[in-house]
Amino acid sequence: MSLEKLIAFLFQTTGKDRLTEKEIYMILSFKLGWLTPAEGKKAIQKALEKNLIKKEGEEIIPNFDYKSIDIPFEFKFDSKMLEVEEDFYSKIVARIVGSKNIGEKKVRKEIEELAEKNDIYKEVAALVIAKRYGVEIDDLIDEAWKMVKK
Repeated sequence: MSLEKLIAFLFQTTGKDRLTEKEIYMILSFKLGWLTPAEGKKAIQKALEKNLIKKEGEEIIPNFDYKSIDIPFEFKFDSKMLEVEEDFYSKIVARIVGSKNIGEKKVRKEIEELAEKNDIYKEVAALVIAKRYGVEIDDLIDEAWKMVKK
């Protein structure tokens, strides 16, 4: 997964276990020139959604053993890698927001609370919340099953 490699790359090259969002934007945008600050924010948001990182106050901390990830010498990340495919979690959130006219922030908060309370993946919690709201998700079950099998 290229986003996981990006996170590993950032922490390996800085030699730090914690970085602020600002430090990440500065590295990605100004030092490397790979992403704009807005794309950097999007990368951080996607990494949070995929549980690759967590926030403690203003600091970002990897949620995996980033030191064990091999980064190819020629590794480069670009904005196309963020847009390859809308991830499963975002797809469910968008469907809930679109069909029930509920704010995205509220939906994401509900999902995160359910996931944490029941110690389940955010994607599974999102499906449960969608079902609670009566949102049609039958077409996503196969995709969810594939994700769980990984």
